[in-house]
Amino acid sequence: MLPFSLALVLFALLTSPAAAEEKSACSLLTSNDIEGVSGGKVSAAQPIHFDDIPTGQKKSVKVLGCMWGVSTMGQAAISWFVGPLTDDEIAQLIKMTRDNPGTADLKKANYKETAKEFPQAWCSTYAPPASADKGGMPMSVCAGGAKGQGLTLTFMSRDKPLTIDQTKALLDKAASRAH
Repeated sequence: MLPFSLALVLFALLTSPAAAEEKSACSLLTSNDIEGVSGGKVSAAQPIHFDDIPTGQKKSVKVLGCMWGVSTMGQAAISWFVGPLTDDEIAQLIKMTRDNPGTADLKKANYKETAKEFPQAWCSTYAPPASADKGGMPMSVCAGGAKGQGLTLTFMSRDKPLTIDQTKALLDKAASRAH
């Protein structure tokens, strides 16, 4: 878990805050949305600007992000892959979310994964093994697409892990606001 957390924090620190942009990933979820499922007080949204991702000849995808701290010793983060994306590109996003070095590290550390497929989405929870030290933290993640937009949502909290259904509900709220 530590390598994934460090990678997420390092990635956030190395990216510049989003300047005044027409769209913001922070507009996809409200503090109330996150507080409603996490039970914790949410800190101010922190926009994150990622570099555009090349997806082919003369095509790239703009990626916007946002992070919130949660008083239940956790954090929520969303990445918005601004479309239009094809169904194949959304399927690739889901595959990349499911099969990446961070999730591979969790599996190697004997985290218990519970996953569920949805139409154009995939969600999973990772629970640390009972033998994990204090660095082990439950994580929930969903990736998917709606209206030609791609989204990933990650929630981590030592005190209040989210279920797959709670994480999927947050992803659906974000997707309903993506335009």
